[in-house]
Amino acid sequence: MRWLTFFCILLCVSLFQSTLMNWINLGLAVPDLYFPLILFYSFLSDFKQNTIANWFTGMAKDLFSEGGFGINSILFVAVGFFIWSVRGILYRGHLITQVLSAFIFSIIYNILYVAHISLSFHSLNFSTTLWVIFICSFYTAVLAPLMFWIFSKFQPTQMLFSIRDK
Repeated sequence: MRWLTFFCILLCVSLFQSTLMNWINLGLAVPDLYFPLILFYSFLSDFKQNTIANWFTGMAKDLFSEGGFGINSILFVAVGFFIWSVRGILYRGHLITQVLSAFIFSIIYNILYVAHISLSFHSLNFSTTLWVIFICSFYTAVLAPLMFWIFSKFQPTQMLFSIRDK
């Protein structure tokens, strides 16, 4: 994996997520552009590179967003590990796989994050929170193929579409 390319992509995603996000919001729906990055590298890389890439992605989200420091790093590594462990049964090159994986794992991540927040602050409305998780995960999943296409232009994808993993 090209680490300089990864850090440039991560910087661009972080800057876009933190500065220009108001331009692509749809009501309450805010896509998490970090999540397609986690999904892409979980499909692409081996265990060690996946863990490092997800940890740096989580640290970038922790630095550029509000909230508890370190929670995104832990959750991104955990979700990235789970995606990496089931990637052998997924046809990773298909558009539907990218959308469904982004949607399902984004919901899992958001539920874990909301569980952490609710335990910390005790101030969440359950039905409204579930609706926001659903629409944000759906919006993230819709943007995932575009993000995969952009990431694949900058990062080599020999392993992404291979039948066998090394």
